Amino acid sequence: MKALYYFLLGILLFYIDVGISLVIPMHIGSKSVIFVPHLTVMYLLLLGIYRHFNVALTLAILIGAITDITIGSIYGVYLFGYILLVVVFDSFFKVFYRDKVMLLSLVLFSTLIFEIFMAVVYGLLGLIQFELVDFIIFRLVPTFILNLILLIILYPILNKFFTKLQLRIDKAKG
Repeated sequence: MKALYYFLLGILLFYIDVGISLVIPMHIGSKSVIFVPHLTVMYLLLLGIYRHFNVALTLAILIGAITDITIGSIYGVYLFGYILLVVVFDSFFKVFYRDKVMLLSLVLFSTLIFEIFMAVVYGLLGLIQFELVDFIIFRLVPTFILNLILLIILYPILNKFFTKLQLRIDKAKG
């Protein structure tokens, strides 16, 4: 039953991601400033740390497939990116789960790595053309700022959700 809650929250965050990206496009002169929310990625990473790696991996597969079908130009890119990020994050960063500042910094850094990964894949396939300086100024920096704000909002909610769900499960077992 708790897996259903995790899945439903992941889907909700996916739709919030899509909604935010549709609401906040910005233009400065002839340049577009692109804000890309990554609530789903941050959720999967935190889920892998606070719950279990298998749950995060399963949700990465399911939500990655849904993301590819819904908004992906090439099927499998989000799926592979989510899986890769969850596996790498679990392998290297699990030691930091008690230090909140370090954990949140690594989650935020991982979302930037995911954004760079997506840009490189789409760039290599010839689907997008970008210059490095424009990419950093008009996409990476705004994405960093937006995801920092979203992580500050999301983390306490997810922490409370994970704790409440775990307490409910512990009471049911006892």
